[in-house]
Amino acid sequence: MGRGLAAIGLLVLAADGRAHAFSPDAGHFYSGLLHAFVDPGQILLMLALALLAAQRGLMLGRVVVVAVPVLALLVSLLPAQPEWLPFAEAWVLVAASLVAALVAWERPLPDWLLQMPVYFAAIGPGLVNGTELARESWLIPRLYLSGAALGIFVLLIGIFVLAARLRLWFESIADIGARVLASWVVAGSAMVLALRWA
Repeated sequence: MGRGLAAIGLLVLAADGRAHAFSPDAGHFYSGLLHAFVDPGQILLMLALALLAAQRGLMLGRVVVVAVPVLALLVSLLPAQPEWLPFAEAWVLVAASLVAALVAWERPLPDWLLQMPVYFAAIGPGLVNGTELARESWLIPRLYLSGAALGIFVLLIGIFVLAARLRLWFESIADIGARVLASWVVAGSAMVLALRWA
């Protein structure tokens, strides 16, 4: 009984909860580095991009692994307003759904056409990082943004290498597994988007 009352008391007294918990104790660089690992939308997007890269081959893999962190960094350097954050988060989730749908669809498409959704997707994390930087005025931009770009790169390369290895080891079922996982990413992105805009 006492624990239940204590829990209710903590819930009533709790301050504003945020998915992007920045802490001055973590430091500017590490706050950026960890951002891609704690934001559900960015995790879904990086998973979708890595699955697409592993499915479509090394050429697109290079584009994904190099262009996404670089383009996200360049977009995050543009002036942004703190109130743009819901729009930026929606962009990330829509991009994750679009890229994951391409993985689930798995129809042959030319490389240049596959690169377009990758570039579109890369803008999302850049917008999120730029708006977060505008909201958290204590952050040092060059440290936070370099950490954020590195975090995106590390997350992308890790999932890409794992997905590529699984395709080699489990060749017979890896293709179906990737398409199923991609469809879950579409569903997960839609649910997170619905929760954020509800």
